[in-house]
Amino acid sequence: MSFGTYFRELRKSKRVTQKQIADAIGKTTMLISGIETSKNGPFSDEDLKVVANFLDLTDVEYKALLIQAANARGKLPPYLLDYISKHSGVYNLLEVLAKKEMDDASLKKIVMYVEEIE
Repeated sequence: MSFGTYFRELRKSKRVTQKQIADAIGKTTMLISGIETSKNGPFSDEDLKVVANFLDLTDVEYKALLIQAANARGKLPPYLLDYISKHSGVYNLLEVLAKKEMDDASLKKIVMYVEEIE
Protein backbone atom coordinates (compact mmCIF):
# COMPACT_ATOMS: atom_id res chain seq x y z
CA MET A 1 0.00 0.00 0.00
CA SER A 2 1.35 3.43 -0.90
CA PHE A 3 1.70 6.29 1.57
CA GLY A 4 -1.05 8.19 -0.25
CA THR A 5 -3.51 5.32 -0.12
CA TYR A 6 -2.74 4.68 3.55
CA PHE A 7 -3.13 8.36 4.38
CA ARG A 8 -6.40 8.72 2.44
CA GLU A 9 -7.91 5.72 4.26
CA LEU A 10 -6.69 7.05 7.61
CA ARG A 11 -8.05 10.55 6.89
CA LYS A 12 -11.43 9.20 5.81
CA SER A 13 -11.63 6.94 8.87
CA LYS A 14 -11.30 10.09 10.98
CA ARG A 15 -14.01 11.82 8.88
CA VAL A 16 -11.74 14.68 7.93
CA THR A 17 -11.75 16.37 4.52
CA GLN A 18 -8.77 17.20 2.36
CA LYS A 19 -9.58 20.89 2.88
CA GLN A 20 -9.45 20.51 6.65
CA ILE A 21 -6.02 18.87 6.41
CA ALA A 22 -4.82 21.52 3.96
CA ASP A 23 -5.99 24.31 6.25
CA ALA A 24 -4.34 22.67 9.29
CA ILE A 25 -0.92 22.64 7.65
CA GLY A 26 -1.28 25.76 5.50
CA LYS A 27 -1.20 23.93 2.17
CA THR A 28 -3.60 23.53 -0.75
CA THR A 29 -6.18 20.82 -1.29
CA MET A 30 -4.42 20.18 -4.61
CA LEU A 31 -1.29 19.17 -2.67
CA ILE A 32 -3.29 16.87 -0.38
CA SER A 33 -4.97 15.29 -3.40
CA GLY A 34 -1.56 14.82 -5.03
CA ILE A 35 -0.22 13.14 -1.90
CA GLU A 36 -3.21 10.80 -1.73
CA THR A 37 -2.84 9.82 -5.40
CA SER A 38 0.96 9.45 -5.05
CA LYS A 39 1.59 12.27 -7.53
CA ASN A 40 3.38 14.07 -4.69
CA GLY A 41 5.63 12.56 -2.05
CA PRO A 42 4.59 12.31 1.58
CA PHE A 43 4.30 15.26 3.93
CA SER A 44 7.39 16.76 5.52
CA ASP A 45 8.21 15.50 9.02
CA GLU A 46 6.95 18.78 10.47
CA ASP A 47 3.66 18.55 8.56
CA LEU A 48 3.30 14.90 9.58
CA LYS A 49 3.37 15.95 13.23
CA VAL A 50 0.70 18.60 12.65
CA VAL A 51 -1.45 16.17 10.67
CA ALA A 52 -1.09 13.51 13.37
CA ASN A 53 -2.19 15.97 16.05
CA PHE A 54 -5.04 17.27 13.90
CA LEU A 55 -6.30 13.74 13.22
CA ASP A 56 -5.77 12.80 16.88
CA LEU A 57 -3.84 9.70 15.86
CA THR A 58 -3.00 7.01 18.36
CA ASP A 59 0.67 6.15 18.86
CA VAL A 60 0.17 3.05 16.71
CA GLU A 61 -1.48 5.04 13.89
CA TYR A 62 1.22 7.71 14.01
CA LYS A 63 4.02 5.14 13.93
CA ALA A 64 2.38 3.41 10.96
CA LEU A 65 2.10 6.78 9.19
CA LEU A 66 5.81 7.48 9.82
CA ILE A 67 6.76 4.05 8.52
CA GLN A 68 4.67 4.56 5.38
CA ALA A 69 6.35 7.96 4.83
CA ALA A 70 9.82 6.47 5.35
CA ASN A 71 9.06 3.69 2.86
CA ALA A 72 7.79 6.21 0.29
CA ARG A 73 10.90 8.36 0.73
CA GLY A 74 13.23 5.37 0.73
CA LYS A 75 15.01 6.57 3.86
CA LEU A 76 14.72 6.68 7.62
CA PRO A 77 13.52 9.80 9.42
CA PRO A 78 16.41 12.14 10.32
CA TYR A 79 16.06 11.61 14.08
CA LEU A 80 16.61 7.86 13.63
CA LEU A 81 19.57 8.36 11.30
CA ASP A 82 21.12 10.75 13.80
CA TYR A 83 20.68 8.27 16.65
CA ILE A 84 22.10 5.38 14.65
CA SER A 85 25.10 7.42 13.53
CA LYS A 86 25.87 8.49 17.12
CA HIS A 87 25.65 4.97 18.58
CA SER A 88 27.62 2.22 16.89
CA GLY A 89 25.90 -0.34 19.10
CA VAL A 90 22.57 0.49 17.47
CA TYR A 91 24.11 0.02 14.04
CA ASN A 92 25.58 -3.31 15.14
CA LEU A 93 22.22 -4.42 16.54
CA LEU A 94 20.42 -3.51 13.32
CA GLU A 95 23.04 -5.38 11.33
CA VAL A 96 22.52 -8.53 13.43
CA LEU A 97 18.74 -8.26 13.13
CA ALA A 98 18.99 -7.82 9.36
CA LYS A 99 21.31 -10.81 8.98
CA LYS A 100 19.01 -13.01 11.03
CA GLU A 101 15.98 -11.84 9.02
CA MET A 102 13.88 -12.01 12.16
CA ASP A 103 10.12 -12.25 11.86
CA ASP A 104 7.69 -9.72 13.38
CA ALA A 105 6.92 -11.90 16.39
CA SER A 106 10.60 -12.15 17.34
CA LEU A 107 11.14 -8.44 16.80
CA LYS A 108 8.12 -7.66 18.94
CA LYS A 109 9.63 -9.70 21.79
CA ILE A 110 12.89 -7.76 21.48
CA VAL A 111 11.04 -4.43 21.53
CA MET A 112 9.10 -5.49 24.62
CA TYR A 113 12.34 -6.50 26.33
CA VAL A 114 14.05 -3.21 25.49
CA GLU A 115 11.05 -1.19 26.68
CA GLU A 116 11.35 -2.89 30.10
CA ILE A 117 14.99 -1.82 30.50
CA GLU A 118 15.46 1.35 32.51
